[in-house]
Amino acid sequence: MGDKLTSLDEAAARVASGSRLVMSANLARGTPMAFLRAIVRRGVDKLRVIGVVGGELNIDFLVGAGAVAAVDTCSVSLGEFARTGPNFARHVLAGRVRALDNT
Repeated sequence: MGDKLTSLDEAAARVASGSRLVMSANLARGTPMAFLRAIVRRGVDKLRVIGVVGGELNIDFLVGAGAVAAVDTCSVSLGEFARTGPNFARHVLAGRVRALDNT
């Protein structure tokens, strides 16, 4: 069986514009920020991000970078630091991101 490990850039290259990404919200357990930054550096956009039990910095970062078309989750916050993700709120209110409620 071949090696299952891949580089960060190779993993990010598998995410195409228009893809769906499923992520959980948990700042305490670590968010794959290096992976998300690699996706943004590639210019990926029109993502549909699905937040399982909410979203936090991960989703707010992707929204702020302009990589997201729709967010499907019950909430996006920054935990104890902010009730609502600032990028998420700004982009939803401006109509740049579609918020889909899955509570």
